[in-house]
Amino acid sequence: MLEFSYILCMKNVLLIDSGSGGVNILKECVKVCPECNFLLFCDDKNLPYGNKSAKALQECTARNLENIKNFFNFDIVVLACNTLTCTCLSALRKNQQDIIFIGTEPAIKPALERYDEQEILVLSTDVTLRQNRLLKKHINLKKQSLPELAGFIDNNLDNLEVLRPYLVEKLNDFLQKDKKTKAIVLGCTHYLAVKNILQEIFGNEVEIFDSANGVARRLKHFVEQSTQTSQSFQVQIMTSLDSGKLQSFWWWFQN
Repeated sequence: MLEFSYILCMKNVLLIDSGSGGVNILKECVKVCPECNFLLFCDDKNLPYGNKSAKALQECTARNLENIKNFFNFDIVVLACNTLTCTCLSALRKNQQDIIFIGTEPAIKPALERYDEQEILVLSTDVTLRQNRLLKKHINLKKQSLPELAGFIDNNLDNLEVLRPYLVEKLNDFLQKDKKTKAIVLGCTHYLAVKNILQEIFGNEVEIFDSANGVARRLKHFVEQSTQTSQSFQVQIMTSLDSGKLQSFWWWFQN
């Protein structure tokens, strides 16, 4: 386990994702709420979440929370994953009402404030495309599943440029002028890692939306209600399987 210490404290905040997507959310949460005590649990044992059933995700998340509670007494849980949010959030809030759960939703609402449905492309996992409520409601949104991308990103954090040919191939249809893509919504927290590459592929005239700041601001709402006094706090990252990934995840957090 690697850790990074400050001299402040408020709430104990647990973030859960299958890998580096959680690091992207952690970065923004630390920036917006630097007085919290953070633990990011990267559940690489169950990577990728996006290809698993809702039942499987609910079961492994319940086990993870039970195990983590033995050594990290969390007040708030951030599901730093769009797939976990649409499959597990409702059940967790119902079954564990003493814990504050914050989900991660694709930034579809802010995109719709600026663009028409048919001008917006949503990139996400299979499960999110099938189960997210806003994607079900707004049927004219353009959608593309990228089931391998999360794993590719975790394995290439130090050289994301190698993913450019994959992205161009998968998104080629949406690069055509007649497709009128004016906005991209990143519906998986891992995809923030390739945001700059996507911007270069589509051009600066296409606006890219992600959910990291929205999640951090939601966390801030609950943190501001805290009356705890300041004390030593930490940012920690751990994995469920491959401890060798810790160094790359920690490097990604600092960059």
